[in-house]
Amino acid sequence: MTRIFNLALLAILLAGCATTDTVRQEKGMGDKQLFEHPYDAVFEATLVVAGNQGLEVVEQDRDNGTIILSHGVTLWSWGERVAVFIRKMSATQTEVEIISKPVMAPLNFPPDWVSRIFEGIDKELGPPG
Repeated sequence: MTRIFNLALLAILLAGCATTDTVRQEKGMGDKQLFEHPYDAVFEATLVVAGNQGLEVVEQDRDNGTIILSHGVTLWSWGERVAVFIRKMSATQTEVEIISKPVMAPLNFPPDWVSRIFEGIDKELGPPG
């Protein structure tokens, strides 16, 4: 009976796991914000903010506007995977979409990475101009 319980628990935990692929696949379903700054400036600001927040850059693809980030285990969380999609809207406007998922869903209380990253980008870039 204990073995069945352990297998069921493992299946539940694994079903709630986020990987870099799962956050990447949710493109189009994240929170978006428009910045009045050129694409390259926003891309660079996002990398700076990720580093300042203690997020590890797992992947970055400037040509496709993708940055995949990871954060490890803390007292409050089993870790998170964060996907940032950056899209040039015009010469001076850039859209950023962020998706953040816990590595394991049960008993996970991660920081609000979406708000932290958006606020950090805004602060890093400063006023448009």
